[in-house]
Amino acid sequence: MNRQLCSLFLSVGVLLTAAVADDKSSGVPCPTSAADSLKQIHIREGFEVQLVVSEPLVMDPVAIDWGLDGTLWVVEMADYPLGIDGHGKPGGRVRVIRDSDRDGRYDESSLFAEGLSFPTGILVWGNGILVTAAPHILYLEDSDGDGQADIHRILYEGFFEGNQQLRVNGLRWGLDNWVYCASGSPGASYGKDSRISSTMTGEEQQIGSRDFRIRPQTGEIDPQSGPSQYGRNRDDWGNWFGVQNSRPLWHYVLADHHIRRNPHFAPPDPKKLVITPLNPPVFPAKSPQKRFHSFNESGRFTSACSGMIYRDDLLFPRRDTQEHAFTCEPFHNLLQHNIISDDGVSFDFHRDPGELEYDFFASQDRWCRPVMVRTGPDGALWVVDMYRYMIEHPQWLPENGKEELRPYFRFGENHGRIYRIVPTVRGSRAMPDLRGYSAVESVALLESSNGWQRDMVQQRLILERDPSAIGPLERLAASGATPLARLHALCALEGMDALTSGVLQKTLSDENAGVRRNAVRIAASGLTDIQSLANMVSDADARVRLELAATLGVFVHPDAVRALATVAADSANDSYIVANVMSSLNQYNIDGVFAAFMETASGNSPFKDQHQQLLVQLLQQVAAIGHAATIRHAIEVICRPAKNKDHAWRYSGLAALLDGINKRDPSVPLLAEHERRLVSRVTGSARTIVAEASGEFDTKVTGAVRLLLRDHSEYAGDLRRLTNLLIPQSVAELQVAIVERLTEQNDPEIANLLLQDWASHGPGLRSRILDAFVGRVEWSQHLLNHVRRGSVSAVEISPVVRDRLLSTGNEALLSGWNSIFSSAQSTNRSQVVEDYGQALELTGDRDRGTVVFRKHCSICHRLDSVGYEIGPGLVALTNRTPQAMLKAILDPNAAVEARYINYIAVTKDGRSRNGLIATETGSSITLLAGEGKKETILRTDIEELRGQGKSLMPEGLEKDLSAQDIADLITVIQLAGRSSRPAPAE
Repeated sequence: MNRQLCSLFLSVGVLLTAAVADDKSSGVPCPTSAADSLKQIHIREGFEVQLVVSEPLVMDPVAIDWGLDGTLWVVEMADYPLGIDGHGKPGGRVRVIRDSDRDGRYDESSLFAEGLSFPTGILVWGNGILVTAAPHILYLEDSDGDGQADIHRILYEGFFEGNQQLRVNGLRWGLDNWVYCASGSPGASYGKDSRISSTMTGEEQQIGSRDFRIRPQTGEIDPQSGPSQYGRNRDDWGNWFGVQNSRPLWHYVLADHHIRRNPHFAPPDPKKLVITPLNPPVFPAKSPQKRFHSFNESGRFTSACSGMIYRDDLLFPRRDTQEHAFTCEPFHNLLQHNIISDDGVSFDFHRDPGELEYDFFASQDRWCRPVMVRTGPDGALWVVDMYRYMIEHPQWLPENGKEELRPYFRFGENHGRIYRIVPTVRGSRAMPDLRGYSAVESVALLESSNGWQRDMVQQRLILERDPSAIGPLERLAASGATPLARLHALCALEGMDALTSGVLQKTLSDENAGVRRNAVRIAASGLTDIQSLANMVSDADARVRLELAATLGVFVHPDAVRALATVAADSANDSYIVANVMSSLNQYNIDGVFAAFMETASGNSPFKDQHQQLLVQLLQQVAAIGHAATIRHAIEVICRPAKNKDHAWRYSGLAALLDGINKRDPSVPLLAEHERRLVSRVTGSARTIVAEASGEFDTKVTGAVRLLLRDHSEYAGDLRRLTNLLIPQSVAELQVAIVERLTEQNDPEIANLLLQDWASHGPGLRSRILDAFVGRVEWSQHLLNHVRRGSVSAVEISPVVRDRLLSTGNEALLSGWNSIFSSAQSTNRSQVVEDYGQALELTGDRDRGTVVFRKHCSICHRLDSVGYEIGPGLVALTNRTPQAMLKAILDPNAAVEARYINYIAVTKDGRSRNGLIATETGSSITLLAGEGKKETILRTDIEELRGQGKSLMPEGLEKDLSAQDIADLITVIQLAGRSSRPAPAE
């Protein structure tokens, strides 16, 4: 078959009958027929794959949903990857596919809408559908019955329009009667042009890298924890999950609308990686294909998408403590199955023993590209196969990869398959038809085992608001035979504004924890008496207590305040429950919570170990939002003599309190003379401890360090006490604590002190010091002066720090640093790559390469057990060409994924920090920099946040690497990749 003939088959969608990967005579890749491709799918024993529909009835499918009658709605991204003309021209479609004879195979296809811009998600809604097609979320409806959308309404606009793999998507119904969406982009977006607006309300939201939820009927929009790249899905009980390329499933433990309530608290990362480690292995049915892009893994997850939880009992029996998770891996042509089990507030996972050799669904057809998996209305597992020769986006390909694959960017554009997986013995169920049911009859459908059916019924009840459904819903919520029916009845009543306190009260004591948790969530509306909630502080289920910690913050009743303190004390070791407790603190309850916590947690002092860190966090909140009387009471507690005086929390707690006080309005006096004397006495004790310290690790000493440099009359003495301990003989932890305390000051004298003793500082401490220096203009000037004098060598400044110094907005500094570095660094990256081409002709050495990696790469990359997982992983590196690796090392900004873009945050105290945005919440951002250094910054402290548009990995490594070094480095990465890669299946 020649190239012209193969192209003809591709263009008209004719099914090829020969199961060949490519035309042997011409080398041109050709697709496999749907029937033959089906035969190449390995499926786990006990299950079978059924072909539901294929081209020409469906082409380029990426997302599906079902209508009430079982009609299949399909979003087709026909314009992937660069537009139907290769220059961005929109060509996305929505197709309606019907099973006319109800035999289980779809046989009629009609075009509902076309010309959409790279559509990604769909939800059947009311009389029409919702579609995500950046920059819009659209409502489409056929109002005249001709089968095509004649109503095109923009509901929301302003979404990111960058890479087509990183666009808004999702559209999933939530138990709380919101529709949830994934933001798509793992990199935050800021500025006046990055706001999302509702066309119905005019409201604007700065979503950034978070996901969000909407109410299409009213136009509301609300940020949620995120991001998820492609697919944001939930389980039956309201736990939400997302994915991101090399992370096949994470759980959103904390909800953004909770943790953003308190702007003075920076929560932990709201998402927990459930399937671990990063880039976990996959088990394909064919050998890995050639790869080009980035430092990612072969034989491991690199294109994870559509992570979901199976929501029925047709394929697997339902169990209370475990669920079945599925994630698509289109690059490796498979669908992976993992069993997730309860683990406190979140989940753990394990592979099913029956799937150790191959993944659950694994195709030998390299064109097979599973991009979405869903639980169908019939209980089957539905798999959407976009069916493309290449699935990588050209943006991620180096130049040689683009040139090699350019003729094939759109191969498969007129193909597509949708499968369903059913158990071999039980077979498939008939597709349900939910039309024609009255409101009362619909309530009975909530007893279904199928998640899609329950969601659809709940959604219809909410939109139609038929009062005749209220009575049946109340009875079902109170005494339904299954917990899922009770749960959906409860949530439907909430959405219809028909829930009574009596029904809610009943569900708060439901035997099922999932029902109780959602009842606690709804109780935030104030429908129940507070004592019922207060009695739940000892609930056996951790997720119920997690929800309770958030809900109690709505109430100011003394019982709620005491209950919140009890939850905090009882869950002091659980950072997620503590986060919800902290998010619940406000000016109305902080005084009572602090007093109750001291009474509940302390008992007979000293505090238990698990309560000391929590006390420090609570004191920070007392300082930030507490009344003067509460702050004075806290001073009394901390500075109380006798039993507490020798415990580390006393010093760290007082330091946290004083730091918070310093951030408040200085014109409002908070401490009277008596309290100032108490503070002075404890600070004096801290000075003694520091002065007498031996340099060994002692939490009392590191806590005491935090109290020094606060009294102007003792400032010089405190500086001497700290610098006396800043010697090689002191343990590293103490030296770091001292440097952190010193660099919190704005004193230029400290800059000189740290640089004068530069020779005695170890490499770890030097790194900490340089981090502090590059964040301040005045201190950077001191560093520049010392480099010019030779007391600090420019060679010691790492490429990462060098890049930060050259990012300064101060022209004089920039000129100075340019003069220091310009002689050793070329700004012409292409020329540098060409100059180092000789490295590709040298023989690399693994041992030497390991040394190079440790010295220059391990601060941002991990290889085996060495280094930090900040930049792309390097384990199991694929058969990328040495030329491509050379370019990636020396020209890191040639192709940068959004999640690896470097951001600079300037805070109100004039300091700047930089790094990847690792976590974003409504109240804070967390930057991740070299050596795994994380810094969380409250949004209230940010003066400016800007992306540099380039990688965290700096340019200029050639300054420190010879051609032989690069040859050795390429060798060690290649060898490590081969040794750690799972053996491919033949």
